[in-house]
Amino acid sequence: MNRIISLFVLIMLSSSALFFYSCSGTNRLGKAKKAYDIGEYSRAVNSLNKVYRREKNRYYKGEASYYMAESYRLTNQPRKAATAYGRAIRYEYANRDAKLQQARQLMKLAEYEEAYSLFDEYLKEVSGNQLAYNGLASARMALNPPAPTRHTIEAVRKLNSRNSDYAPYIAPDDPYQIYFSSMRSTGKKRRQVNRITGQGTSAIYSSIQDSRGEWQEASLFLNQEMDGSFEDGTISMTDDGKEAYFTRTRYEKSEAMAAEIWMVKSMGGRWAEPVEVDLGPDTVIYAHPAISPDGSTLYFVSDMKGSVGGKDIWKVDKVGDNWGTPVNMGLDINTAGDEMFPYIRDNGILYFSSDGLPGYGGLDIFMAEKLEEEGRWRVKNLGQPMNSPADDLGISFFRNREAGYFSSSRGNARGYESIYSFALPLIQPIASGTIQLDNNAAIPHNTTVRVVGTDGTNTKVNVDAAGTFNLMLKPDAEYTMLVAVPGYLNHHELINTKGLTESKQYTLNITLVSYSTPITFNNIHFNEGSAILKPEANAELEKVLRLLNDNPTIEVEISAHTDAGMDEEVAKDLSRQRALEVYNFLTRQGIDAGRLSTRGAAYTQPLKVSGELAKKYSFLRENELLTEQYIMRLNRADQGTARQLNNRVELTIVR
Repeated sequence: MNRIISLFVLIMLSSSALFFYSCSGTNRLGKAKKAYDIGEYSRAVNSLNKVYRREKNRYYKGEASYYMAESYRLTNQPRKAATAYGRAIRYEYANRDAKLQQARQLMKLAEYEEAYSLFDEYLKEVSGNQLAYNGLASARMALNPPAPTRHTIEAVRKLNSRNSDYAPYIAPDDPYQIYFSSMRSTGKKRRQVNRITGQGTSAIYSSIQDSRGEWQEASLFLNQEMDGSFEDGTISMTDDGKEAYFTRTRYEKSEAMAAEIWMVKSMGGRWAEPVEVDLGPDTVIYAHPAISPDGSTLYFVSDMKGSVGGKDIWKVDKVGDNWGTPVNMGLDINTAGDEMFPYIRDNGILYFSSDGLPGYGGLDIFMAEKLEEEGRWRVKNLGQPMNSPADDLGISFFRNREAGYFSSSRGNARGYESIYSFALPLIQPIASGTIQLDNNAAIPHNTTVRVVGTDGTNTKVNVDAAGTFNLMLKPDAEYTMLVAVPGYLNHHELINTKGLTESKQYTLNITLVSYSTPITFNNIHFNEGSAILKPEANAELEKVLRLLNDNPTIEVEISAHTDAGMDEEVAKDLSRQRALEVYNFLTRQGIDAGRLSTRGAAYTQPLKVSGELAKKYSFLRENELLTEQYIMRLNRADQGTARQLNNRVELTIVR
């Protein structure tokens, strides 16, 4: 995992070296131990492999396998590491962590079922291990993952090299400039090769995007001679772009010192000489700085006293010209694993990578939002596709946009990181429509659409002379749109934008009905020869109810009509009962009885065919009356339809 950057690999040596000496058991491992101890993992693997092949003793074969696995793990080669851990377990090497680490490497290979079994076995042997518990949760989540987010991901080929390119950082004062860390070995000043990884030594580069969107050739950030005496990485800047903080690991007699945080100021358009930031004892690791936009708080990674696990995220506030006492970010963020690569946005949301919290494999990117309770955070995994089974780290955002860059080792067999762009496509619901009057009159001047939404929207949208309007909505909201024109019934529409996964156009064609026009409801059906409403009539009755609620001042007459296929007196009585049944429904729903009157019209008023009905039924002609004589001229199948249309309920506005 820790070949993420060579300078962070060096951070890990302090813990691994001490453990290695305590486990020494044979002189045959001497050279391999020395190479492992100083972090030359590539050379250690070769030596350990020779020991493994020649050694007859099962214990020492297991020991060689274990440290071979550790070397592969620390150089981010999970497949080889998992195999070597398996050998150590098979030879019964006395280190229970082999099973835990093998499970963690299998997670990075997306072999979740096997990883789950190993985590479960390990917890039966070593109860209470947080990494194993979170590993079990990770495997369970990965086997049944949440739906992926809508983020789009794309490798930025012009910024990537054959080696590790990681921790991109968008210049705060110029969105077309990017800084990033790289272990590339090309260029006149990049001849040094890192003894740990075999890549170039880590340095910070910058590149500018031209007007065509093409990234220009990257150049060294500080234009310093990279002579192998130090390595740089993971840059962060204040909002004005005048102060930059970065990680530096220096070498003394070819041995790495603890990682440090350095700062450099921009003066007259040029960077001055960098200076070390004093945060505490020299023997403690300080790395991966993330400066707040105003420069008042520095977030960083350290293993100082008080850390929860391997490497924790800490913060420190500025007091005058100096830095105060560092504070651990707490158990919501830090775990028994490693938390690294913090990034703080203008809105106060903290992003970081962790291999200790439940995730999809290696390092995953998380976001943390402050809670009201002091020192508490709500932490959330960014999910797929932002995270993968590999290492995902070093995120940076454009200002006020859900887009930016991050780095990942996904799809790279050598475990090298590459820079990716990401974006969360904007979901833009739009409501547009046309309003017309049923008598084709002109739309009155200053007609508006009132819009009220659950997102707090309460506004009026102007309607132009042609009756058209447009409105930008927001996702995850419900809107009520009310159109009101004097002399016409109010009309309302409901629009629900919840659950949208892409932009959507809502097209509304609204016809306002004049007070003088009877409103026909053809779908209020009753049982044949009865005043009992059919269940499917409820939807149409809800329309009647909505119309009355939208127009709370009108009074209406409910008239029920039948066809001529029965005795006139029977028809009158039946139609009166049907009108009364609709009346009862409306009053039960809260409509004031004083606004309603009823009339049984029997079959004395045949339906006049509207233009809408004529379009729907080809055998009907607009403005025809559906008299019995007219119906008898239709074919038998159409006669039934016409009689059913005559069986209707109408509302007429009386005041």
